[in-house]
Amino acid sequence: MDDDGFDTFYRRTRDACYRALIVAVGDPLEAEDLLSDAYLRALARWTRVRQHPRPQAWVLRTALNLQRDRWRRLRRFARLSSGQQQRPSPPPDLPVEPRLLAALTALPEQQRRVVALRVMADLDTASTASALGISTNTVTTHLRRGLTALRSSLTPNEVL
Repeated sequence: MDDDGFDTFYRRTRDACYRALIVAVGDPLEAEDLLSDAYLRALARWTRVRQHPRPQAWVLRTALNLQRDRWRRLRRFARLSSGQQQRPSPPPDLPVEPRLLAALTALPEQQRRVVALRVMADLDTASTASALGISTNTVTTHLRRGLTALRSSLTPNEVL
């Protein structure tokens, strides 16, 4: 069953969105969880989402909003609880090279998110701006700064 194009959309966009979210949130397990939730929300609203000018950007923005909401809940919980949570180690077969992922996660959050959406998810500038709720000029600035930082920290064949 194709659900009026959802299955095709999912298969076509899932891998790029997953790589972008790994970079944007810095945790492959969290990225997978966020992406699943975002696609479930897209499926539930598919008649509206498929008419969106940039459905892939809609999914990514939804995932990033879910991450922000979870972060806020965890921060509140941390204030109430003094216990430390230990994160499970990332799976060994990441779709992003570990050294590249480390360099990307060292970037400031906004630069990392812009690079994730522009490069890893291959969104255009307008789609990235829409997904992140920022201007196209801001996308261009953060992309330039992020790529400059990556070029200085990686060897030429490691750079995106």
